[in-house]
Amino acid sequence: MHSSAHSSIQTVYARSEAGYVGRNLPSADQRLDINGLVWGFAEEIGSPAYWAAQAWMWQVEAPAHYKLGRSLEEELIACLLGGYGIPAEVGLAAYERLRAVNAESPCRLLDEEFVLELLADPLDLNGRLVRYRFAKQKSAYLAGSMRALRSLDREAPDRELRDALTALPGVGPKTASWIVRNWRDSDCVSILDIHILRAGRILQIFPEGKSVERHYLELEAAFLDFAEAISVKASILDSVMWMNMRQIPAAILRRLADPSAEVFSPKAEPVQLSLAL
Repeated sequence: MHSSAHSSIQTVYARSEAGYVGRNLPSADQRLDINGLVWGFAEEIGSPAYWAAQAWMWQVEAPAHYKLGRSLEEELIACLLGGYGIPAEVGLAAYERLRAVNAESPCRLLDEEFVLELLADPLDLNGRLVRYRFAKQKSAYLAGSMRALRSLDREAPDRELRDALTALPGVGPKTASWIVRNWRDSDCVSILDIHILRAGRILQIFPEGKSVERHYLELEAAFLDFAEAISVKASILDSVMWMNMRQIPAAILRRLADPSAEVFSPKAEPVQLSLAL
Protein backbone atom coordinates (compact mmCIF):
# COMPACT_ATOMS: atom_id res chain seq x y z
CA MET A 1 0.00 0.00 0.00
CA HIS A 2 1.12 3.55 -0.75
CA SER A 3 -0.50 6.68 0.60
CA SER A 4 -0.39 10.44 0.25
CA ALA A 5 -2.14 13.08 2.31
CA HIS A 6 -2.91 16.78 2.40
CA SER A 7 -5.10 18.96 4.59
CA SER A 8 -8.44 17.51 3.51
CA ILE A 9 -7.92 13.93 2.37
CA GLN A 10 -5.42 11.09 2.33
CA THR A 11 -5.25 8.69 -0.60
CA VAL A 12 -4.28 5.04 -0.48
CA TYR A 13 -3.25 3.01 -3.49
CA ALA A 14 -3.34 -0.70 -4.22
CA ARG A 15 -2.25 -2.77 -7.18
CA SER A 16 -4.99 -4.52 -9.13
CA GLU A 17 -5.05 -6.51 -12.36
CA ALA A 18 -5.79 -3.26 -14.18
CA GLY A 19 -2.91 -1.43 -12.52
CA TYR A 20 -2.88 0.88 -9.51
CA VAL A 21 -6.19 2.05 -8.11
CA GLY A 22 -6.75 4.59 -5.37
CA ARG A 23 -9.20 5.40 -2.62
CA ASN A 24 -9.59 8.68 -0.78
CA LEU A 25 -9.97 8.66 2.99
CA PRO A 26 -10.77 11.60 5.27
CA SER A 27 -7.92 13.59 6.78
CA ALA A 28 -6.21 12.09 9.80
CA ASP A 29 -7.74 14.58 12.24
CA GLN A 30 -11.33 14.25 11.03
CA ARG A 31 -13.69 12.63 13.52
CA LEU A 32 -15.85 9.61 12.85
CA ASP A 33 -19.45 9.53 14.01
CA ILE A 34 -18.56 6.95 16.67
CA ASN A 35 -16.99 7.23 20.12
CA GLY A 36 -15.16 10.46 19.32
CA LEU A 37 -12.63 8.56 17.20
CA VAL A 38 -10.46 10.34 14.67
CA TRP A 39 -9.46 8.68 11.42
CA GLY A 40 -5.71 8.75 12.01
CA PHE A 41 -3.22 8.00 9.26
CA ALA A 42 -3.60 5.03 6.90
CA GLU A 43 -0.04 3.93 7.75
CA GLU A 44 -0.70 4.17 11.51
CA ILE A 45 -1.18 0.58 12.68
CA GLY A 46 -4.53 0.07 14.40
CA SER A 47 -6.11 3.40 13.43
CA PRO A 48 -9.53 3.59 11.74
CA ALA A 49 -7.83 4.74 8.53
CA TYR A 50 -5.42 1.79 8.72
CA TRP A 51 -8.30 -0.70 8.95
CA ALA A 52 -10.24 1.07 6.20
CA ALA A 53 -7.19 0.91 3.91
CA GLN A 54 -6.35 -2.72 4.68
CA ALA A 55 -9.96 -3.86 4.21
CA TRP A 56 -10.26 -1.94 0.96
CA MET A 57 -7.09 -3.53 -0.43
CA TRP A 58 -8.39 -7.02 0.26
CA GLN A 59 -11.76 -6.14 -1.22
CA VAL A 60 -9.99 -5.05 -4.41
CA GLU A 61 -7.84 -8.16 -4.68
CA ALA A 62 -9.65 -11.03 -2.93
CA PRO A 63 -13.21 -10.15 -1.91
CA ALA A 64 -14.21 -13.73 -1.04
CA HIS A 65 -10.85 -14.94 0.29
CA TYR A 66 -12.39 -16.29 3.49
CA LYS A 67 -14.85 -18.69 1.86
CA LEU A 68 -13.72 -22.29 2.33
CA GLY A 69 -16.57 -24.58 1.35
CA ARG A 70 -18.79 -25.27 -1.62
CA SER A 71 -21.80 -25.95 0.59
CA LEU A 72 -23.16 -25.07 4.02
CA GLU A 73 -22.04 -28.51 5.21
CA GLU A 74 -18.47 -27.85 4.14
CA GLU A 75 -18.42 -24.45 5.88
CA LEU A 76 -19.72 -26.14 9.03
CA ILE A 77 -16.94 -28.73 8.84
CA ALA A 78 -14.25 -26.08 8.29
CA CYS A 79 -15.40 -23.79 11.09
CA LEU A 80 -15.98 -26.56 13.62
CA LEU A 81 -12.53 -27.99 13.00
CA GLY A 82 -10.82 -24.59 13.23
CA GLY A 83 -10.93 -22.01 15.98
CA TYR A 84 -9.47 -21.78 19.46
CA GLY A 85 -6.52 -24.06 20.21
CA ILE A 86 -6.23 -25.34 16.63
CA PRO A 87 -3.46 -23.90 14.41
CA ALA A 88 -4.93 -22.74 11.11
CA GLU A 89 -2.87 -25.15 9.02
CA VAL A 90 -3.94 -28.11 11.17
CA GLY A 91 -7.60 -27.12 10.95
CA LEU A 92 -7.33 -26.80 7.18
CA ALA A 93 -5.67 -30.21 6.83
CA ALA A 94 -8.37 -31.88 8.92
CA TYR A 95 -11.02 -30.05 6.93
CA GLU A 96 -9.61 -31.27 3.61
CA ARG A 97 -9.65 -34.84 4.86
CA LEU A 98 -13.28 -34.68 5.97
CA ARG A 99 -14.37 -32.66 2.95
CA ALA A 100 -13.12 -35.44 0.66
CA VAL A 101 -15.25 -37.95 2.57
CA ASN A 102 -18.25 -35.63 2.50
CA ALA A 103 -17.95 -35.30 -1.28
CA GLU A 104 -17.96 -39.07 -1.78
CA SER A 105 -20.22 -40.31 1.02
CA PRO A 106 -21.72 -37.54 3.20
CA CYS A 107 -23.70 -39.99 5.34
CA ARG A 108 -20.45 -41.35 6.77
CA LEU A 109 -19.86 -38.06 8.61
CA LEU A 110 -23.04 -38.68 10.61
CA ASP A 111 -21.18 -41.53 12.37
CA GLU A 112 -19.26 -40.19 15.35
CA GLU A 113 -16.91 -43.19 15.56
CA PHE A 114 -16.00 -42.90 11.90
CA VAL A 115 -15.33 -39.16 12.24
CA LEU A 116 -13.14 -39.91 15.28
CA GLU A 117 -11.09 -42.33 13.20
CA LEU A 118 -10.56 -39.63 10.58
CA LEU A 119 -9.50 -37.02 13.12
CA ALA A 120 -7.36 -39.36 15.23
CA ASP A 121 -5.24 -40.43 12.24
CA PRO A 122 -2.16 -38.13 12.01
CA LEU A 123 -2.27 -35.35 9.43
CA ASP A 124 0.50 -34.77 6.90
CA LEU A 125 1.65 -31.14 6.90
CA ASN A 126 4.29 -30.91 4.20
CA GLY A 127 5.90 -34.16 5.27
CA ARG A 128 5.46 -33.55 9.00
CA LEU A 129 2.92 -35.71 10.84
CA VAL A 130 0.80 -33.88 13.41
CA ARG A 131 -2.16 -34.93 15.52
CA TYR A 132 -5.43 -33.05 15.63
CA ARG A 133 -6.21 -31.85 19.15
CA PHE A 134 -9.63 -32.51 20.69
CA ALA A 135 -10.34 -35.30 18.17
CA LYS A 136 -12.87 -37.07 20.41
CA GLN A 137 -14.73 -33.89 21.37
CA LYS A 138 -14.81 -32.50 17.84
CA SER A 139 -15.92 -35.81 16.32
CA ALA A 140 -18.97 -35.80 18.60
CA TYR A 141 -19.72 -32.19 17.78
CA LEU A 142 -19.29 -32.64 14.06
CA ALA A 143 -21.36 -35.80 13.66
CA GLY A 144 -24.15 -34.33 15.81
CA SER A 145 -24.08 -31.02 13.95
CA MET A 146 -24.16 -32.69 10.55
CA ARG A 147 -27.26 -34.60 11.61
CA ALA A 148 -28.99 -31.53 13.05
CA LEU A 149 -28.11 -29.38 10.04
CA ARG A 150 -30.55 -31.36 7.93
CA SER A 151 -33.55 -29.86 9.75
CA LEU A 152 -32.41 -26.20 9.70
CA ASP A 153 -34.12 -23.57 7.57
CA ARG A 154 -31.32 -22.76 5.13
CA GLU A 155 -33.24 -19.86 3.64
CA ALA A 156 -33.52 -17.98 6.94
CA PRO A 157 -32.04 -14.44 7.04
CA ASP A 158 -28.41 -14.24 8.11
CA ARG A 159 -28.88 -13.49 11.78
CA GLU A 160 -31.72 -15.98 12.17
CA LEU A 161 -29.55 -18.64 10.52
CA ARG A 162 -26.68 -17.75 12.85
CA ASP A 163 -28.95 -18.06 15.87
CA ALA A 164 -30.29 -21.41 14.64
CA LEU A 165 -26.75 -22.73 14.16
CA THR A 166 -25.93 -22.01 17.81
CA ALA A 167 -28.32 -24.84 18.73
CA LEU A 168 -25.98 -27.36 17.04
CA PRO A 169 -23.52 -29.32 19.20
CA GLY A 170 -20.31 -27.39 19.81
CA VAL A 171 -21.45 -24.34 17.85
CA GLY A 172 -21.47 -21.08 19.80
CA PRO A 173 -22.10 -17.54 18.53
CA LYS A 174 -18.56 -17.12 17.19
CA THR A 175 -18.52 -20.38 15.21
CA ALA A 176 -22.07 -19.83 13.98
CA SER A 177 -21.16 -16.31 12.85
CA TRP A 178 -18.05 -17.67 11.14
CA ILE A 179 -20.14 -20.18 9.17
CA VAL A 180 -22.71 -17.56 8.11
CA ARG A 181 -20.08 -14.93 7.24
CA ASN A 182 -18.22 -17.42 5.05
CA TRP A 183 -21.21 -19.00 3.35
CA ARG A 184 -23.36 -15.92 2.87
CA ASP A 185 -20.64 -13.23 2.58
CA SER A 186 -22.70 -11.74 5.38
CA ASP A 187 -22.16 -8.24 6.75
CA CYS A 188 -24.83 -8.77 9.42
CA VAL A 189 -22.69 -10.85 11.81
CA SER A 190 -19.20 -10.71 13.25
CA ILE A 191 -16.67 -13.35 14.34
CA LEU A 192 -15.52 -12.09 17.71
CA ASP A 193 -12.33 -13.95 18.58
CA ILE A 194 -9.37 -12.78 20.64
CA HIS A 195 -7.78 -10.96 17.68
CA ILE A 196 -10.91 -8.95 16.90
CA LEU A 197 -11.40 -8.18 20.59
CA ARG A 198 -7.82 -6.93 20.87
CA ALA A 199 -8.19 -4.71 17.80
CA GLY A 200 -11.50 -3.34 19.09
CA ARG A 201 -10.07 -2.59 22.50
CA ILE A 202 -7.13 -0.74 20.97
CA LEU A 203 -9.69 1.30 19.01
CA GLN A 204 -11.79 1.67 22.19
CA ILE A 205 -14.97 0.68 20.38
CA PHE A 206 -15.75 -2.12 22.84
CA PRO A 207 -17.11 -1.10 26.26
CA GLU A 208 -14.95 -1.92 29.26
CA GLY A 209 -15.86 -5.07 31.15
CA LYS A 210 -17.79 -6.67 28.29
CA SER A 211 -17.00 -10.26 27.29
CA VAL A 212 -18.00 -12.42 24.33
CA GLU A 213 -19.32 -15.04 26.72
CA ARG A 214 -21.91 -12.67 28.21
CA HIS A 215 -22.22 -9.74 25.78
CA TYR A 216 -21.66 -11.17 22.30
CA LEU A 217 -24.50 -9.30 20.59
CA GLU A 218 -23.56 -5.98 22.19
CA LEU A 219 -19.93 -6.30 21.10
CA GLU A 220 -21.01 -7.45 17.66
CA ALA A 221 -23.21 -4.37 17.27
CA ALA A 222 -20.25 -2.14 18.19
CA PHE A 223 -18.07 -3.85 15.60
CA LEU A 224 -20.71 -3.55 12.88
CA ASP A 225 -21.21 0.14 13.72
CA PHE A 226 -17.47 0.70 13.34
CA ALA A 227 -17.39 -1.07 9.96
CA GLU A 228 -20.23 1.14 8.76
CA ALA A 229 -18.51 4.27 10.09
CA ILE A 230 -15.38 3.60 8.02
CA SER A 231 -17.45 2.44 5.00
CA VAL A 232 -16.08 -1.09 4.65
CA LYS A 233 -17.80 -4.46 4.51
CA ALA A 234 -17.94 -6.06 7.95
CA SER A 235 -17.30 -9.46 6.37
CA ILE A 236 -13.99 -8.21 4.96
CA LEU A 237 -13.03 -6.17 8.02
CA ASP A 238 -13.14 -8.95 10.60
CA SER A 239 -11.17 -11.25 8.29
CA VAL A 240 -8.54 -8.56 7.70
CA MET A 241 -8.35 -7.69 11.39
CA TRP A 242 -7.85 -11.38 12.21
CA MET A 243 -5.05 -11.78 9.68
CA ASN A 244 -3.28 -8.57 10.68
CA MET A 245 -3.54 -8.95 14.44
CA ARG A 246 -2.13 -12.49 14.29
CA GLN A 247 0.99 -11.23 12.53
CA ILE A 248 1.69 -7.92 14.26
CA PRO A 249 4.53 -8.52 16.76
CA ALA A 250 3.44 -8.85 20.39
CA ALA A 251 5.64 -5.93 21.48
CA ILE A 252 3.85 -3.60 19.08
CA LEU A 253 0.45 -4.84 20.24
CA ARG A 254 1.39 -4.16 23.87
CA ARG A 255 2.45 -0.63 23.04
CA LEU A 256 -0.69 0.01 21.00
CA ALA A 257 -2.81 -1.17 23.92
CA ASP A 258 -0.87 1.04 26.36
CA PRO A 259 0.80 3.96 24.51
CA SER A 260 1.95 5.49 27.81
CA ALA A 261 4.12 2.48 28.61
CA GLU A 262 7.05 3.96 26.64
CA VAL A 263 7.66 6.42 23.86
CA PHE A 264 6.63 4.65 20.67
CA SER A 265 5.37 5.68 17.27
CA PRO A 266 3.12 3.00 15.76
CA LYS A 267 3.57 4.40 12.28
CA ALA A 268 4.98 1.85 9.89
CA GLU A 269 4.75 0.96 6.25
CA PRO A 270 1.91 -1.58 6.35
CA VAL A 271 2.04 -4.66 4.20
CA GLN A 272 -0.75 -6.76 2.85
CA LEU A 273 -0.55 -9.85 5.01
CA SER A 274 -0.93 -13.47 3.99
CA LEU A 275 -4.28 -15.21 3.73
CA ALA A 276 -5.17 -17.93 6.23
CA LEU A 277 -8.14 -19.78 7.70
